[in-house]
Amino acid sequence: MKEVLSVKNLGKYFVKGEFSRQKETIRAVDDVSFSVKKGQTLVLAGESGSGKTTIARLILRAIEPDSGEIVFDGIKIDNSTTILKKMRTECQMIYQDPYASIDPRMKILDAVREPLDIHNIGRPNERKELVFSALSDVKLDPQEIALKYPHMLSGGQRQRVAIARSIATKPKLVIADEPVSMLDVSVRLGILELIKELQDKHDISFLYITHDLATAKYVGHEIAILYLGKIVEAGPIDEVLLQPRHPYTQALLDSISEPSPDNLHKEKRIRINEPLKIDTYKGCRFRARCPYAIEKCKQEPTLEEVDNHRYVACFVEIN
Repeated sequence: MKEVLSVKNLGKYFVKGEFSRQKETIRAVDDVSFSVKKGQTLVLAGESGSGKTTIARLILRAIEPDSGEIVFDGIKIDNSTTILKKMRTECQMIYQDPYASIDPRMKILDAVREPLDIHNIGRPNERKELVFSALSDVKLDPQEIALKYPHMLSGGQRQRVAIARSIATKPKLVIADEPVSMLDVSVRLGILELIKELQDKHDISFLYITHDLATAKYVGHEIAILYLGKIVEAGPIDEVLLQPRHPYTQALLDSISEPSPDNLHKEKRIRINEPLKIDTYKGCRFRARCPYAIEKCKQEPTLEEVDNHRYVACFVEIN
C-alpha cells in the first residue's frame, strides 16, 4: 500500500535553562520513524509530554528538525518554497481547541475560505461553493451557518467548522491533534464518525494524535505508542491494544475508565512518578516506573520486529 507520509529517524532537542549554569537537553523527539498509508489512520498515542504535538509541528515545518527526514507524497520535505507550498496545501491540521483555532472576528464563511484564498485554490467566484461543499461534508447547513460568528456555535459545531476548513483544500493528509478531547462526551462519537466518513469519501489519510486509547481504537488502523520522545511499541491497532507487549502500553490501557466499583480498589501496577534519580536518557526511559525492570534495562532497547508488523522496544516479555 502506498505511503502518503514517511518519517525517518526524526529528532528534535530543546535546551532547558539555556542562559543558566545548569543546562539540560530535552530530547522531545528522539530517533522516531513511522509511516502513514494512503487512506488509512495512524494513531500516535502517549501521555502529555511524550512529544506527540512536537512531531506534528515538525511534519508541518512549523519548527525545524535537528535530524532525520520527512517524505510526503514521495517528496522529501525541505525549506524550498515550492515544496513547502505543496506540503501545506495537501497536509492540513485539526487542532485540539475549537474555541482558539477559529478567529472570533471572522464569519464561518470567511474562516473556511481562508486556506482557499491563501493557496489560490479555485477561482474567486467559485470559492464560496467550495466552502459550502466542505460545510455540507461535515453535516452543517451552509445557508444557516455561513454568516454566523464562532461565538454563536457550540463546541461540537466549531470543531466541525475546523474540520471543514481542513478538508476545503482537498488534502491528502490531515493531522488531527486530540480533536475530541475538549468536547462534551455526548458529541465525541459524532466527530469520530465524521472523521471515518470523510476518510472513506475523500480517501484522506489521518495522523490521529491522542492520549485516549478508547477513541484511538475507534478510528485507527495502526498505532505507535510514544514515551518521552521515543516509540516503544507499534503495529496494527487491534493487535497492540488486545495484546500489548510493552509495559507502558499496558499502563495506558489500565488508565481507561470502566464503570465498575472494582476500579476503586484496583492495584496500580505502574508507578505514577519516577521515584529514582536516574538519567532519563540512559537505558530504557520507562524503567523507573516499570514493575518488570531488570538489570539489562540500564541499556537502551531498540525498536525491533517481534511478530508480523509488530514492533516493541523492551527486553522483557510481559504477556
